[in-house]
Formats: sequence, C-alpha cells, structure tokens
Amino acid sequence: MKTRMIKSFVCVCGLLVSLNVVAASLKPVKGKVVDRFNNPLPGATIQVTHSPEKTITDVDGNFNFETIEDAELIVSYIGFRTLKLKTAGENFIHVVLDEDSQLLNDVVVVGYSTNKKVNLSGSVSSLNSEKLASRRVSNVSSALQGMAAGVTVTTQSGEPGGNGGHIRIRGIGTFGGDSAAPLVLVDGVEGTIDEVDPNIIESVSVLKDAASASIYGSRAANGVILVTTKRGGSQDKFSISYKGYFGFQGATMLPQKVDALEYMQLENVAAGNDGSDLPYSDEYIREYVAGMATAPDIYPNTDWQDLILTENGFNHGHTLTLTSSSERIKTLTSIGYLDQTGIVVNSSYRKISVRNNMDIKLSDRLDMKFDIQVSNANKNSSPYEGHAFNYMNTRTPNIVNQFTTGLYNGANGLMGNNPVLLLREGGIVKNNVIRATMAMALTYKILDGWNVSVQATPRYITKNNHNYKNSVTTYGDPEGTTSFKSGETYNSLTESAYRYFYWNTQALTNYEKQLDDHYFKVMAGMECQTYTEKTLSAYRQVFNFPQYDQIDAGNIENMNNGGGEYQWAINSFFGRLNYNYKERYLVEANIRTDGSSRFAEGNRYGVFPSFSAAWRISEEPFMESIRDRVDNLKLRASWGKLGNQNIGSSYYPTTQQLSTGSISMGGNLYTTSAVTSLSNRDLTWETSTMTDLGIDLSLFGCINITADWYRKITDGILMKLDIPNHIGMGAPFQNAGKVRNQGWELSVGYSKKLTRDFSLDAALTLSDVKNTITDMRGTSSTSGDIRNQEGSSINSIYGLICDGFINSQEEADEINANCPQFGTTVYPGDLKYRNVSGDNKITTDDKTIIGSTVPRYSYSFNLGVGYKGIRLSAFLQGVGKADGYLNSYYVMPCYQGGTYRKEHLDYWTEQNHDASTPRLSYKSSNNTYTSSFWMKSAAYLRLKNLQLGYDLPSKWMKAIGLKSAYIYANAENLLTFTDFWDGYDPEVNYNASATDGVSLGAANNYPQTKAFTFGVDIKF
Repeated sequence: MKTRMIKSFVCVCGLLVSLNVVAASLKPVKGKVVDRFNNPLPGATIQVTHSPEKTITDVDGNFNFETIEDAELIVSYIGFRTLKLKTAGENFIHVVLDEDSQLLNDVVVVGYSTNKKVNLSGSVSSLNSEKLASRRVSNVSSALQGMAAGVTVTTQSGEPGGNGGHIRIRGIGTFGGDSAAPLVLVDGVEGTIDEVDPNIIESVSVLKDAASASIYGSRAANGVILVTTKRGGSQDKFSISYKGYFGFQGATMLPQKVDALEYMQLENVAAGNDGSDLPYSDEYIREYVAGMATAPDIYPNTDWQDLILTENGFNHGHTLTLTSSSERIKTLTSIGYLDQTGIVVNSSYRKISVRNNMDIKLSDRLDMKFDIQVSNANKNSSPYEGHAFNYMNTRTPNIVNQFTTGLYNGANGLMGNNPVLLLREGGIVKNNVIRATMAMALTYKILDGWNVSVQATPRYITKNNHNYKNSVTTYGDPEGTTSFKSGETYNSLTESAYRYFYWNTQALTNYEKQLDDHYFKVMAGMECQTYTEKTLSAYRQVFNFPQYDQIDAGNIENMNNGGGEYQWAINSFFGRLNYNYKERYLVEANIRTDGSSRFAEGNRYGVFPSFSAAWRISEEPFMESIRDRVDNLKLRASWGKLGNQNIGSSYYPTTQQLSTGSISMGGNLYTTSAVTSLSNRDLTWETSTMTDLGIDLSLFGCINITADWYRKITDGILMKLDIPNHIGMGAPFQNAGKVRNQGWELSVGYSKKLTRDFSLDAALTLSDVKNTITDMRGTSSTSGDIRNQEGSSINSIYGLICDGFINSQEEADEINANCPQFGTTVYPGDLKYRNVSGDNKITTDDKTIIGSTVPRYSYSFNLGVGYKGIRLSAFLQGVGKADGYLNSYYVMPCYQGGTYRKEHLDYWTEQNHDASTPRLSYKSSNNTYTSSFWMKSAAYLRLKNLQLGYDLPSKWMKAIGLKSAYIYANAENLLTFTDFWDGYDPEVNYNASATDGVSLGAANNYPQTKAFTFGVDIKF
C-alpha cells in the first residue's frame, strides 16, 4: 500500500512539473492587423497552424493571446489574401494584409451544389450582385451582355416589357430558334431569366462546358444559367433597403427619310431613267415648296417618324427589400414595381413582383427552406404596332397625315390605312401574365459532412391576351366627302388564354470528407419533372357597341374558337464525384440518365456523362518562391456529353400529324381529318459532345486571366429529309443533322485599390466561335434567302454575288449579249452579278452563300474608377465580324412605292460611279434581287453603359438615421460606331431562320432605345 502511494505521489509531482513546463513555454503575443493603408481590420482571424488555438482582432485591429514560442500563425480576413508568419520570439507583431480582389475562395454555385472558385475544374463564369448592379437595367439578360466570355446576348428591340436579350452560349448547336436557348434555373427552379428583379440577385453562374452542365443532362445542350437570389441577413439583425430610379428613353437610331422636295426630285430622276414623263414639273415643285407652310392639306411635308414616335419613354422602377434574422429563422422579403412607357402611342408595361425567401432551422439537424415568388405583369400595345413601324419607314412625305379639319387622311397611297390613326384609335392589345413559383425543401444532417434533402417546386403561369381591333374611318379630303375603313372592316376581338403548370420534385444526398490531404465529395439524386400546357381561344366580329369589347358583345354569326393541351415529363437519376489532393490535383465526374416522354418507348432514356480534371501548378512546392506573385495557376481539361429534347411542343414522334377541316354534304356540315405528315418512332435525343481546355491565372492579388478553347459537336439534329412526292404526306423528323461549334474565350480582369481614396477596376473579354454544319445527309434547307447546307454556318444568307455597278453602255451591251441577267435588259448604273453556275446567264441557279447570320469576335470592356465616394463606370461592347442584310423598301429605292432615304440621294450617275445605290428606276427589277450589294458589315462598337454616382458621406447618413445612400445618373446605348446601313441598329437581328420561315431583311422592329436614368440606393 505504501509503495503504491509513493508511486502515485511521484506521478502527480511529475505531472505538475510538466504542466509548469508547458505553461512556462507559452508566450504572450500581441499585434495589430491592418491593410496596406494602415487601416485597422476588425474581425480578422489569427490561428495557430495545426492547432485549434485562434483569436480575432478587436475594432481597432488589435489582438492578444498566448501560444508556444516560434508558433506559425495564419492570419485571414474576408477580401484579403491569407498570410502565414512565425512569431519568431517577437512580443508584438504588425501584420499587413493585401487585398485579394480575385477572391479564389469565393463559393460559386454549380449544378445542385456549390464549390470554391479555386477548386473548379470546368468552365464556369460567375457574376456577383455588384457586377449586375453596375448595369442598372430592368432585365437580367441585358445585364449579362458582355459580362462573360462566350455568352452572346442580342437585344432585339426596346419595346416595353420585351423579352430582353436572346442568349446564346458558345454558338448555336441546333436548327430552329428557341431550341438553341440555354436552360435557366432560378434558385434551382426552371424559369426565365428576366422574371427576376435584378436587385435581389446574389449571383449568376453560367455553366459553359459539358463537364459543368452535364449534371442537367437532356436540358443542358445549349448551356445552363443558374440564378441565385439573396437570402436573410446576419443573426439578430433587421435591415431595410430601397432602390429606385426614373428616366426617359428614345430610339437609338432611325433611318433618315427625304423631305417632300427631295422626294419629288428623286421621282423625276427615276422617271427620266425609265423614259417616262416626269411626274412633277419644275413649276409644280416651286408651287409645292411655296405652299407647304400655308396649305399643308394640299402641299404636305409629313415626317411619319415624328408622328409615330411621339412619347418620351418615361419609366421608373422601385424595389423595397426587408431582411431579418434570428437564431432560428432568416427571411428576405422583396417588393418590386416597374413602370415603362414606350416611345409609341399606347405602348406601356407595368409589373409588380413579390418574393419571400425563408430559411428555418427546425432543429440542430433539420433545416427547412420555403421560397415563394409571385408577379403580375400587364403589357399594352396597339394591334397595329408592327404595321406602324412599316409605314413609318415606307410612307412618302408628300402624303398628308391629318387634314386641318381634324380628319385623318386615308388616300394618296395609304390605301385607307392611316398608321397614326390606327395607333391611336385602332384598338388595344392587353397582355396579362401572372407567375407563381414556390419551393419547399427539407435538409437533414445525418452525420458531419453527410446530409439528405428533398424539394418540391410547383410553378404556375397564366397568360391572357385580349386583342381588340377597332374599325376606324379615314377620309380622302379635308371635307370628308370620301371615306375609307381603316384597318378592319368590322370591329373584332380575339381572346386567348394559356395555362402552364410545371412540377419538379428532387431528392439529393451529399457527403463530403477530408482525410488528411485528401478531399472527397459525393452527390447523388433523382428528379421528376412534369409539364402541362393548355390553350383556349375565342374570336368574334361585329360589335354594335364598340365600348363593350367583350366576347359576349360580338355577333355570333362571325365567331370561332380553338384550344389544345400539351404535356411532357422527365425522370432523372444523377450523381457527381469530386476529389482533390491538397487542392492541387482536382478531379470531377458526373453522370445523368434522363427519360423523356417526348420520345417513343425504347428511345426515351439517354445517358450523359462528363469528366474534368485540373492541376493547380501554383500549389506545387517548386512554386513556393513566387507564390507571393502567382496566386493561382491552374490548367483545366474536360469532356462531356449533353442532350436536347426540344423537338417542338406540337410534335409527337409516335403519332402521325393530322389536319382537320369540314365539308358540306346534303345541307349538313361534317368534320373531316387527313394525315398530313408521317411519324418516326425512332426519333431520339440530339446529343452534344464537348471538349474544353482552359487555364486560370491570378497574379499579385489584382490580376485575373482565364482562357478556354473548346469544340462542341452536336449530332442527331432533327431535320426533315426528302421523301418521294407520290407518298402525298410531309416527311417526318429524323436525327440526321450534325453541327460543329469551335471557339476560344479570353477574360482579363484587374482590380486594385491604388491609394487610400482611389480604386481601379477593369475587365476585358474576347471570344470567337465558328459554326459549321458538317452533315445534312447531302441535302439542304432553304427558307427564302436563308439556307442551311453542309460546310456553311446555320442560317447562312443565300443570294447573288454582286460585282459592283455596270458603269458603261459597252459593259451593259456585253452583259445583255453574252450573260443576260434574268432575261431582262440592263443599263449603266444597274448591278452586275457573278455567273457562279458558269452557264452564261444569271438566274437563281447562281445564288450561293454570301454571308452568315452568326456573329464572330465578340468583345467587351468594363472600366470602373472610384475616388472618395465618387464612382464612374463605363461599359463598351461590340462584335468584330457580322453580316447584316436588309431588303425591299427598307433600303432599296423605288421598291413597290416605298419612300426614299437620305442615302438614296447618292445614286449612280455617269459622273458618280462610287454611289451608295444603283440608278433609280421603277421599271427595272434587276437591282432588287437578294445579293451581296444589300448586305453590309454589322460589326459595331457601342458605349453600352455609362454611370456616374456618389456615395453620400457616412456622417451625413448617420445624422438622418441612414446607413448609406448612393445617387447616380446612368445612360444606356449612348454611342454606336458601325458601317451598317445608316439609321438601322446593327445589334438588332434582322435575319431569319432556314427552318422557321421568317423573312430575311425585314426592319419593322420596335426600335432599340437609348435611355437616361437617375436613381438612388438607400440602406436604412
């Protein structure tokens, strides 16, 4: 017993001695953490390497704790580069952290998950809320323009409530318009990118390569855009913010039309060239000019553009956001209102939206997410809006609009239709769209690093279209002795209703584990999507009481109705594996299996795998000596396969297409039906296989460079092949086409606070993609002047090659004798065409590919400067190579009674061989064929956005109880530099589709707008 007591006493003494030794080896360490301008950094973390010991700095950046002698410390602070240093026996350490504008440890949203930016092995572009806010636009698609290399956004018009920009990621991979659009997910829910208020978006991720997008399988062939909205704030905090603006807008550019005098002079020139009597004598022209001011009913000089574009485009928007947080619940509630007035009469758009994001911690292991968004949008316009733009650019100035008696003119070439009267009194189109989306999710933490989640998301959309056309009267003289019905002969009303219901159910499990230097993350899930679309329409004519524009008020003798229903469903199983070693070697593998109801049994399921790997060279030991300069150097490679199921909403491959009609027999009306198109049960997925090689380089904490090269092969594209005529039915779709998109992307960014008061941000993006059809089974597809054929790009321009003007009578005689053009006689000043077929005559056989509608060499440049609260930003965007084609009366003189443009004053004469247009002639059709003469370069550089703002001093804000306030003035589409047709916007796509039957070269779009806005951002 005594022996055991002695041993215990010795052990206790030894333990006490050892504790005293350890205690004696701990040294107090004090210090301060500041930035390079000596500003303290409160809340910076100081941690001992390989130890749980850590502390944080106080409000003055000071810290004080005890640790072992010569300990290695890790000092970190959000937005700054992490620093490692040793205490080296020092009692006080002055730590200076450099800003890390590249934020390599930022979290980026990827498919069904997130990942650190530094650990991405695929090609992903991410935009945060600050970058989006710098654009101050009402829709997100426009804000994306030029922000990410390889993403092309084309804005079609400035119409209020328009569909925003057309987005294409890395080219066009399929035939047909919207089937080439990317998949858009808002907080994991399928939607449209412009339905979200830009002010509540936290980030936007663009998944560009197959490795990043293949987790979405059959929906991701054209890329994926992930929109993440903001959520509740920090614990035990409540905040309110308001963002509002107002502004005005007008057309970016308009073609200049001639006045009445110039019009008459040009008409005389055309008549003289045709050998006809001159329509206007010199005496009449002098009389006309003298009477324009005193007798406008007889001698009008009408500016149709000025009469139709009468509005100032006043618009304003407001967003109120409330965030709150407690220990268990975090919420964000946002209310947005947008009001836009167009630049045309009866053109407006109003939208109110409400979003609530809620996160609830039900227990230590169970979390719940409940999000809901509801929006109500109303868009009004004239049913004759498209006609008005047509007339605006084609009606002649010597036609009176409104007589001095107040009556509207309908004669003298108007054919009864006065565009101004039709806009003002010709009826109304009312579009109402209500969207409601709800997302409910539960996440349960099984173990540390392992959780499971389930989510259910219903989405409902209802669209109602009210199209009422009012019959109005125009007159042929000021007294109204002759009259015409303008627009519709009778009042008419079409009511259309659309209902869309989408249901998405997901189940996911995620497991991640760090084993020493090895990191593993596994994700597996399943998803079920169903979609139902219902349509219903009704039509009636003759309304005896026009003020009651309701279906029941119309005559039952002139009515029609229709409707339909369409459904599809997708069942999916997917998984992902991530592995990295010391964040140096990165590997990712994805696989997804989709089954779509759009295909027949046996062809419904597709498997879409992808693989990617990256090597962070900067983490290698041999890079240690330059790690203070090279923050990140990473090589990436990926391969993957994606699918496309967008075969058309009305097409079922298992069912032959029918058309219905009626026949009268024996005084009775019978319904008939006939098979019009064959079916193809073997139809299956379009598949895209993409290879991507990339490099990421970050230098000095302020420079970031990303470069990618890719090749995407899309196979099995749906198209109709020729079948024998004696079958008597339309050909079915087949998986027969193949397209290659190959390109490169480059992004260079710089961001640095150069002095205490001055900061500079700059970003440059360059990208190119070459689109080539590689297989159409030896066939081609032509719609008017647009053609798809092997070896050319999708939707190429198909026409004659013009070799300039015929500049002499001898040259004209030579052509008429040896190579006649369309069997007509040509004269000096006419266009000369190339005989491509070699048969010594110009016919439609000489048409060939003369241009491409796919733009090349997209670029953008962002510049931001900050000085003592003043912020100046500029955004330039452009396209280096593009072909733009316009035709008919939009650019061709003497075309079907159209008017003249200022450019037509520069017509061909014997003294002017370098003219802008051919000789003027109404009798000759030689110059109106589709040819390269009427195609111009649509390359452009545009000052897309310019903003000047000021952060009001914080001491002013505190005095009035505000946290911060920012005021700004903003200009959109300020300047444009281009060689395109004068007055026509090169960014607008005037081109068509070889499969959609859209006319090429029409320019009756709602004009793009130049906007000036003034706004304020306030935080309470």
